[in-house]
Amino acid sequence: MVLDMSDVMVTPESMQAAATELAAIGSHLDAAHLQAAAPTLAIAPAAADEVSSGIAQLFCRDAEEYQQLAGQVAAFHEQFEQRLTSGAAAYASAETGNAAHLQDFVTSPGAPGSAAASLFGLTFPTTLEEITAPLLGALLTILVGPPLLLFLAGLVYFAPGILQGLAGLANGMG
Repeated sequence: MVLDMSDVMVTPESMQAAATELAAIGSHLDAAHLQAAAPTLAIAPAAADEVSSGIAQLFCRDAEEYQQLAGQVAAFHEQFEQRLTSGAAAYASAETGNAAHLQDFVTSPGAPGSAAASLFGLTFPTTLEEITAPLLGALLTILVGPPLLLFLAGLVYFAPGILQGLAGLANGMG
């Protein structure tokens, strides 16, 4: 059995943009619920008989139930928006931490290439993607070792940033 995996590209910026769009959607929904409340919660009977009065009361009860449900949906929407925003912040923090960790490693005295970098005024990549994409591509091309060893080596190397991001994510969701 072969399983196909889809490619998912996520950046802190795209997560923050999604949270901003969710906030706008929530504002529009809240406005629509408020606008619908007045005319639906106070429906006058069409005539002065019992049937018209009963139907008007039925519609008003349905409108009240709708407004209660809309309130629950709005609370869920706000909670989802907050969690997406805190997840984006934790992701950005982890990426920044990993990039700083790698930058310190590359530019520290005695690191391979640090003397040449300072002599020639070279700059180093600052985002995790700029740093890891060429390195991982080269490693995968050169090495034929087991994928598990590559995964474990990467996990050990990036553990401080990953743990920092997970802690931020847990604090944001908690």
